[in-house]
Amino acid sequence: MVSSTVAGCDDVVFNGRSPSYASCLRDPPLTWENYGKGHMDKHCNGCHSSLLVREELRNGAPLGIDFDTWEGNLQWADRIYQRGAVEVSMPPGGGPSTEELRLLEEWLLCDVLPASAEFQLQNDRGSDE
Repeated sequence: MVSSTVAGCDDVVFNGRSPSYASCLRDPPLTWENYGKGHMDKHCNGCHSSLLVREELRNGAPLGIDFDTWEGNLQWADRIYQRGAVEVSMPPGGGPSTEELRLLEEWLLCDVLPASAEFQLQNDRGSDE
């Protein structure tokens, strides 16, 4: 089971880990616009794009697990973190450099996972209505 807690930007703890390479005080911070979209386009969206609507185009990536939007990254943040930053089992053929993996982990821990927690809460509230 994957879990996250957020008290403040510097207090992010996800699955027992906190940012190991940054204090989340980077100025400007890593965001979807200045980092995440480019990383996902380069390393993930060749298989995990909503534009790939047939399974045979996705190289084994399940339909619906798409990372080409901010919302998709929020929805799948736990899985992206686990597979992309902890296990480093994605992409399956490798690709990201050590520096890119460091930046990915920082972006996920400092931007995506905190926003994902709020996103999930809002979706849970919306489904109760």
